[in-house]
Amino acid sequence: MKSYYNCNAFEDEAFEVKPEFSVLQSELVLKKLNKNNSASFAKEKVEYKCKWKKQDNFDSEKPTIIIPTRNMKDLIKKTITNLEDNSITKHCNLIVVDDRSDQDIKSLIGSYSYLRVDNDRGFSFSMLNNIAALICHKLKCSQIILWNNDLWTVNESSFLEFLRRHNESSSTVSGSKLLYPPKEISFIKEDDSKNILEAFPQVSGNWRETIQYAGTHFLPLMPEAQALSPYHYKRFGDPQDPRVNCDKGINALTGALLIIELVNFIALGGLNPSLAKNFQDTDFCLKVIENELHCYYFGKDLFFYHDESVSLAGSKLENNQFLSDEVLFGKIWNDRISQLVI
Repeated sequence: MKSYYNCNAFEDEAFEVKPEFSVLQSELVLKKLNKNNSASFAKEKVEYKCKWKKQDNFDSEKPTIIIPTRNMKDLIKKTITNLEDNSITKHCNLIVVDDRSDQDIKSLIGSYSYLRVDNDRGFSFSMLNNIAALICHKLKCSQIILWNNDLWTVNESSFLEFLRRHNESSSTVSGSKLLYPPKEISFIKEDDSKNILEAFPQVSGNWRETIQYAGTHFLPLMPEAQALSPYHYKRFGDPQDPRVNCDKGINALTGALLIIELVNFIALGGLNPSLAKNFQDTDFCLKVIENELHCYYFGKDLFFYHDESVSLAGSKLENNQFLSDEVLFGKIWNDRISQLVI
């Protein structure tokens, strides 16, 4: 099953970065789920058609930030402006990955690297990041940073401190504490976002500047598909809680913000292509732990803002993909996850 769980193109030694290229990926999609939780999956080959433009001053010695987006011109402009205003673009390359947008994203991002990815299956967080990572690997980069299009740094020093802690700990993959932004800087100007009203109505009016992410913990969901399911630890909690205002080794992290050592990312097959929209971040971190590499959470007096689900709330649930990802994650990890996380 390795070909369905790893990015196939990582093993293609003949791959060349060209202005136009295609990546053919083997993937599994849930076909049928029976009452006893037995499942059957269809095997598909998905072609990802790509167009690439590298920024003129691309420096392989610098980390490369990868930001996928589908349309949302105003949001991606806000995020790039945040990176520029805090000098992050002086310390990092930037690749914006355009997922089938109808809007002109290429003109918006100016001189930064642009990767357009088209396919017939739909949104795949895994493959958008995998293809950008493959390009970085071929360009001799050593670090990538997965960065959501609705995530912002507080200032330059916070970002550099996050990077410093990652490097000094010899971490393979690192994440940080994420907070819901205050209304004055949020992309969402209403008192409550659609995501809050639909998923967390109990915190209406009391969620801003609380914890969006502060680590992952695992809870049993039997008789659901997953024996242990990942949850955001202390969501809506106090950012100063000593259980989250700390640095620690951890079992899993959110893909909204990750510093990753690229050599390990490639060796482990990248983000699972068959977990197209959900759980691929947890899956990757569990592979890191299983291979006796290091996964760290850095939250001691350090945080970033995440305007959660501004752009992806709908796409994560489309085409029954959430259920497919949930069932497949369980099939992959149920027999051994407790040995890793408990």
